[in-house]
This record gives sequence, structure tokens and C-alpha cells, in this order.
Amino acid sequence: MKVTLLQENLNKGLSIATHFVSSHPQLPILTNIALKTEKNRLKISATNLETGVNYYCGAKIDSEGGVAVLSKTFSDFVSSLPAEKVVLTEKKENLKIVCGNFTANLPTNSISDFPKIPTKTNKKVSFPYQKFIKALEKVVFAASNDDARPVLSGVNFKFKNNFCLLSATDGYRLSFKKIKLEKKYSDLNFVIPATILTELARSKPEDDLSKLELGLASEEKQAVFFLPNLEFSSRLLEGTYPNINKVIPQNKETTVIVDREEFLGAIRTASIFARESANTIKLIIADNKINIFANAPSLGENISQIEAQIKGKDQKIAFNFRFLVDLLTNLDSDQVVIELQESEKPVVFKSPKDKDFLHIIMPVKIQEEE
Repeated sequence: MKVTLLQENLNKGLSIATHFVSSHPQLPILTNIALKTEKNRLKISATNLETGVNYYCGAKIDSEGGVAVLSKTFSDFVSSLPAEKVVLTEKKENLKIVCGNFTANLPTNSISDFPKIPTKTNKKVSFPYQKFIKALEKVVFAASNDDARPVLSGVNFKFKNNFCLLSATDGYRLSFKKIKLEKKYSDLNFVIPATILTELARSKPEDDLSKLELGLASEEKQAVFFLPNLEFSSRLLEGTYPNINKVIPQNKETTVIVDREEFLGAIRTASIFARESANTIKLIIADNKINIFANAPSLGENISQIEAQIKGKDQKIAFNFRFLVDLLTNLDSDQVVIELQESEKPVVFKSPKDKDFLHIIMPVKIQEEE
């Protein structure tokens, strides 16, 4: 194999692929990245057996072939190179890398030992790209990081007529977003790991994309996202996803409308004092104001006050500040609407500009003051 390509293109592909290399692999080969020539392109692949990626770089192919090379050494070296042409040459179980005045020789493994990343599908659905990515950003952060219930570590996709309903929850919060599609699809219901969806949202296609395709392989329980020069592949998560309709409150006693940036700023200030008190901040909602309290015996206390539009009864409620920060940083509206019942019941957050989105956070039980 002998390939010539631009350093910036190779580096971009490696920066995506390295996120799929496991730090604790089941097999030694999984610490490698696979490089293979394919139709005048270089395919860069990485997998942890649950999720995987293929990235295609335009390249000059002098001779065909493929190798597997240790991910960290290869990617670190390429990222340190100048923005010039890079020549990759496979020779006697080594990969020679030449870029300007820089040269390296890395040991390789056989490409035949590297697991194939599944990309065959028997059903496809199409999303408007920008709408889908924005929807993902409003939902995926609420998925669980706890391995105790694997199905909660993903985002639930539910197709109904010409809508896709996305939801994610970790048991303490829930995010929901409805996307309108250009055509109707048969009813589908599956869960995709949040890790690969985060990578999908993070990747920035070079072309001005209008559509994104999601392929499904029913028997293999596999999902594949197809973008220009990119394929993201993942196993579907097994298990029964919770019925989110059961946790969405149907009543409210107080409605609050507050400036999102101002609210976020006050919470971040309070978080300085809340870190040593289980991340808990307390809100007192009354007289068209929100008073935000945080304290820790070893750090002191903080009180902030912001203006708000309040309709309904006064409220005293507490939250894990991290949940509020996650929500407010992923919203794109100037204001946020908060709907409350009682101090220990789920609280609904909405965006005035997006009727198809809602977020729910379970409050923290307020300790009675002595």
C-alpha cells in the first residue's frame, strides 16, 4: 500500500476515529486503527465492537492495500505534522509515514485481524440534517452513564406516521423532542447508544448537508448513519424503554418565564458553593423574582436574585445544579418556561420557540431548616 493525502484530511479522520478506540479493549487489535484503500480513497476505521466508524479521505493511491496500526502513536504523530502532503507506505510489517522533513516507521498488524464494521442495512429512513442534529443536542445529554440499566444509556427513537419522537432519560431527568419528517414511515421503536449519537452530532460534514440517512439491519439489531465520507455504525440497545407519557406532569400550579442566559449565569455562580453540598442549589420563586441559594459549611454561601414572570403560587424547590446547566446550555431560546407543581414533584421546562420540546427534572428533597 502506498497512499498520498493531505495532513489536514488525515488528521480530521483520525480525530473522529480515535473516539471509537476502547481504552480497555476486549481484543488487542481494537487498540488499532485500520487503514485501507477503497475506490481512490483511504478508509480509516475504528471500533470497540459495540460502535464503529468508517471515514473516507480523498487520496492518491499508488498501490492498493491495508494495514492496522496502533491508534494513539499514529494519531499523535499525524496531529504534530505540518499541513503538507503525507505519504503512507506499507513495507515489511511496517508503516512508513513521510511529511516534509518528518519521517516515522510504525509496526503494523494484519488488516485481516481487524473486525469488519457492519454497514449493510435492509431499511432506511431520512432526516432533515440540521433539524435532526439540533434535536439530538437537546436530548442526548439526558441519557444515563450508569451501566446498571443499559437501555437508559441510549436515545429512544419512535416513528409514528411522519414524525420521529426522540427521548432520553437517566431516571432523574428526561428530554423529549419531536421531529417532523418529509414522508411517512411504518411504526418503529428502537434505542441507539448515546455515545455514537454524541459523535454524530460532533462531526462536521464538509458539504452543506440537507439530509441524513439512518439504515437499520433488523436481524443484526444494527443501526448505521450515512453521511458524505462517514459511516457511523452501532448495535441497538436491548431492553424495554420506559413509557415517558407516565412521567410527564399533566397539571401545574406555577408558571415561570425567565431569561435563559441570566438564569444560567446565576446557577453557574451558585455552583461554586454547591459543589461540596451534593451539587444542590435552592430556588425561592415569589414576587416576580427567583432567589437562588447555595451554601457549604467549608466554603460559605451565595445568594443571587433574577427577575422573572411568575403566574401562580410561590414555590420553594431544590435541584442538582448540573442538571439545570446541562439543559440551559443546550437550549437555543432566549427564554425558558418552567412549570411547577409541588416541591418534590417533577418540574417541566419548555422553550417558548419550540412547542415540540420538553424537559423534565426531578427536584432534590429540601432538608428542613432548624
